[in-house]
Amino acid sequence: MKYIKSVHRHGSENFLLIVKNDKSLEPTNIIKASTSISGIKSIISECDGINWYNNQSINKIEYNLEKKLDTYYRINIKANSGFFNINPNTDYSKIKKYLDLTINHYIKIWQNYKGNEYSPFHGDLSLVGNVMFNSKDEVLFVDWEQFDLNVEMPTGLDIVITLMENIYYEVTRFKKIKKNVMEHFVNSIDNLNDAKLLSPLIVHNTISSTLNFVNSNLDIWKGQHLKLPALKLSKNIVKEIDNAISKVI
Repeated sequence: MKYIKSVHRHGSENFLLIVKNDKSLEPTNIIKASTSISGIKSIISECDGINWYNNQSINKIEYNLEKKLDTYYRINIKANSGFFNINPNTDYSKIKKYLDLTINHYIKIWQNYKGNEYSPFHGDLSLVGNVMFNSKDEVLFVDWEQFDLNVEMPTGLDIVITLMENIYYEVTRFKKIKKNVMEHFVNSIDNLNDAKLLSPLIVHNTISSTLNFVNSNLDIWKGQHLKLPALKLSKNIVKEIDNAISKVI
């Protein structure tokens, strides 16, 4: 069974097709295709990103670039069986485990960039979409459309944005950041810093520095920056988090 999941979603110029098993209805393949210059570039970036990631990760992403013409590209990605996404409505207390798994996976995958100001980036490590888990607590980073080795992205910025995304959901639900949530957030940033995977460019005033970088380099996200929940955090929340981080780092 095949169905079109999205067309030009979040500003992307790609068609997204999901292939499911007729009996179990489990996804078997994800197909992305485009005929535009921008869309084709994102498919090429996806291939580059998957190749880079597969060189670092135990769990691999299998794909084929099925058609390669000047005006049409299509990538067919095999769905990794047994991996799942987190529901965005899940309480932070239950998400903490998965955030920790995500950070640990990032530290492992990016270990060759410790102490570097810049490193390769994913661009959208969302727990509700592009970070997947399985029953063995293994992690998989998928959807590498933003990948570009030629872009100077501060090391650790991916993870900071991931943490901020879940703070956004927390504030949306409760209108504030609970004490245990703030403690976990700060500890997570501290762990990233201890692992030498928090760029000097965003160590001080980590949250505001991250947002300043994103807003000053929106072209990196190829028109898809509006899907980042981190950009929706209020100035007061940003200040509150930065103040809490400054007491530890």
